[in-house]
Amino acid sequence: MADFARAVAVDVHPSDDRRAVEAMRTLSQFLVWVHREGLPLDREQVFTPDVVSRYIQVGCAHLAEASRATRRSDLRRFGTAVTSKAPWEPPEERLRANQRIVPYSADEVARLLEVSTLQRTPLQRRRMQSLLALGLGAGLYPREIWHVTTDSLVERHGHLCLATPGRQARTIPISPPHDRTLQHIREADPGSMLLGFVAADWDRSRLSRLMQNIELPPDCPALRPSRLRVTWVKEHLEHGVHLGALAQIAGVASWKIFGHVMPFMAPRPEDEVFASMVRR
Repeated sequence: MADFARAVAVDVHPSDDRRAVEAMRTLSQFLVWVHREGLPLDREQVFTPDVVSRYIQVGCAHLAEASRATRRSDLRRFGTAVTSKAPWEPPEERLRANQRIVPYSADEVARLLEVSTLQRTPLQRRRMQSLLALGLGAGLYPREIWHVTTDSLVERHGHLCLATPGRQARTIPISPPHDRTLQHIREADPGSMLLGFVAADWDRSRLSRLMQNIELPPDCPALRPSRLRVTWVKEHLEHGVHLGALAQIAGVASWKIFGHVMPFMAPRPEDEVFASMVRR
């Protein structure tokens, strides 16, 4: 079975080490289920629409809906790549979905902060509070939150800031009250990951693993790092932060994020806008 899984993984041509690991993980779990079902290890009999569909319904019932959808998509892609007779339909043209990211409202932010204080254990509280602080207080990209440590916290111009690593390295002043949250973590657990969680680079479910023991009541909005970042941008724009300076501190590669924010900006009185535009 191991040789069969490795051969299939090679033939789906993963583009890098991370995707190779993900492919092997998906294939190994699928093939264990296939073996238990008594099916032969034959590509044309295993990688069929019916088998994959049944596996997702029966063998993946314990997974969240999003995880099942991802696994089904991967196995369908594998099936079309490694079979020639299985009745896979050609992929449909993908329709461009509405990718708008909605900032959290002030009430939603207040509820998230409240819920973070109500977690049962200190570790759960730290993980949720630090995630909120890194998003709402520093506007980190989702990919950046997994790599910052207490050593990333620095002082600049009398303010606590976060020095981010990576291709968009920059220094970000941390908005209150989130600066106090991160300062407390630095004092209590120096040298640690700010999230209190070490994520494997290849893991596509890092946020799910971080959140698996965090309890969100029904009235609490879903926690999305991308929405935290957009909320951070909106708050600074409404406070009059210079657009060019904010873009630099946010590490933006395009102006797309401001397109997400603009429909939700609070309007300003027309006389104030006109006065500011004709100032000398």
